[in-house]
Amino acid sequence: MTAEDAARTIFNGLKTAGINLIATLPDINLAQLLHEVEGDQEVIHVPLCREEEGIGICAGAYLVGKKCAVIMQNGGFFNSNNAIVTTLLQYQIPLLLLIYYAGDIGDRTFSTSGSVTEPVLRALGVRYYVMREPSDAPELIKRAQVLAEDSRRPVALLLTKEVLGHRAALKSL
Repeated sequence: MTAEDAARTIFNGLKTAGINLIATLPDINLAQLLHEVEGDQEVIHVPLCREEEGIGICAGAYLVGKKCAVIMQNGGFFNSNNAIVTTLLQYQIPLLLLIYYAGDIGDRTFSTSGSVTEPVLRALGVRYYVMREPSDAPELIKRAQVLAEDSRRPVALLLTKEVLGHRAALKSL
């Protein structure tokens, strides 16, 4: 699947899950997905300067009835930990976190970020799922949104190069 097709699949999965506000920060690995978000007229797109701003914006939007997601890379997730704890966890606000998994297995860069991403999510008590197959994205997104709403907590989906269409999935090699 091409990066364009993968981005469209992920974005359509967000819309199908009822997400109607998405906050994003630019990232080269997320460029195609962000292009899909920016080009849509049905979903509110909030461009950010810093990821933790998105936590506050999405928390406020949730309180007025929006279903929200934040798209960021794992470095930005680390920057957002204070906002996640003091806002989302403290006030039991569900939020779908789509996090680019820089430093994932097989990556040549950001190995330190990759090595601490899952342990930090576990330490925060944030349930997460690693997405590797683009065709699984719509169902995983829908299930993650249901879990976030039911638990009233954030849920993270780690976006690998495979799910973004930048590298072939292992089972197809």
